[in-house]
Amino acid sequence: MSFDEEEAYAITSWRRFDSEISDDLARAITSAFVLVAVADGDLAQAEIDRFSLLMKERAELLNPNVVNRIDALFSDIGGAILSDPDAGRVRALELIGKIKTNRTYCEIVRSAAEIAIVADNRELASEKEILEQICAAMDFESRAN
Repeated sequence: MSFDEEEAYAITSWRRFDSEISDDLARAITSAFVLVAVADGDLAQAEIDRFSLLMKERAELLNPNVVNRIDALFSDIGGAILSDPDAGRVRALELIGKIKTNRTYCEIVRSAAEIAIVADNRELASEKEILEQICAAMDFESRAN
């Protein structure tokens, strides 16, 4: 894929995500998890599987229609961030920042990011750095502090 194709893919993926998922908590959880998952430059199947399980475990907090659709969009958003990392990170952190006034949601999002860190059975410095950025976007303290 050329740069223009990658950028178009990323834009299209984010637009579809925005149009199909309107729940701010679901968007923030997905954004946090995928940011951590792609911090190593790859999206592993173990990370995709763990995200799916996490969303099913948190289903009572979300609109039931969202859980099914979000699963299908997760890999696409991961690909969008890998295609355009800088713009993807900015967009994901913006979505995460929208929930910062709800401390319970912030705890859920931080927890999702922490789960993503261990989803592939390894903890990388790049993933911990992304966790710090996620917490900063929510004005929320990370557990590392």
